Amino acid sequence: MKAIFERKPSDFDLRSFEVSKTLRLPAEVFEDVLKNPIRDYTFIQENIEQMHCDSSGVYHCLLLTGEGRNDGLLVESEGYGYCRYASYVPNISALTSSALQRLNELMTITADYIVTTGTQNTTEGNWIIGFDELAQQTGFKHDFNNMDTLLDMLHEREEVANVELGDSSIDVCYYLNFCPQYGGHPDESEPEQLLEEPSTISKLKDILHIRWEDIHLLHKDVEVQPATIVELDEHTLTDAGKEAWADVLDAEVIKVYNGYYGLQMDLDKVKPRRLEEFSSMLAGYCPVSDYETWVTQEDDAPPQSPEMKL
Repeated sequence: MKAIFERKPSDFDLRSFEVSKTLRLPAEVFEDVLKNPIRDYTFIQENIEQMHCDSSGVYHCLLLTGEGRNDGLLVESEGYGYCRYASYVPNISALTSSALQRLNELMTITADYIVTTGTQNTTEGNWIIGFDELAQQTGFKHDFNNMDTLLDMLHEREEVANVELGDSSIDVCYYLNFCPQYGGHPDESEPEQLLEEPSTISKLKDILHIRWEDIHLLHKDVEVQPATIVELDEHTLTDAGKEAWADVLDAEVIKVYNGYYGLQMDLDKVKPRRLEEFSSMLAGYCPVSDYETWVTQEDDAPPQSPEMKL
């Protein structure tokens, strides 16, 4: 996504506007308008009557965009054939549909309410909000058509570690540094540590020169359900697999120890959901085409790395 940035702006003079007409131009023509906005254009001249500033100060504009593009340009030519007044819009989807704009506003308000309420009230790192509360507080009504979008929006928030959808509520786990009420659990005993904590933080990909067997990947802060990874080393994934799972390979290794599942590795700086998906994928719980694309097959595998089997 692109935007306009002004150097040392003194003020942002925001104006109300309405889109009078949308013109979808050939991509190369729209690109030319962006590069030469003060050039006269026939399509602007032909739509002069669509553009004016009314007595309330509202700009009635053309919305210009290009074929195959999501960005646009609001234009109020003030009777001329060029972009006398113009504003770049990185994403025009909400401007082209009032219904979509209302939905976008509702979803944003709902996601903000869930995150703010959860982080400010949880003492354990998770918070459950019922659909009835959301309907009362934000106007959001549980609907399978928009629930997936809301869940995706929550997953994108930096405060959110994981989201679980129930029959009548949403259960959200948050990263603890965003939860001021979290008090910690000082009485919990530490599990048996098998490797000394490194003086510098290692990433998962940095320790795959060792072949790990029957390893379970867990998140430092959030409970996950790990599948057993029978073997994991620097040769387990293909180049395509390393690219697809780069976020997991870049996770920070906190500690390795014997725990409830056996050999466990606590990781940080990665979404818990991605850890579960990565482990499940290596255990074969994914489409065959994905597995064959991401995981090195036996015929292609090089000699094995030294084992780490405890």
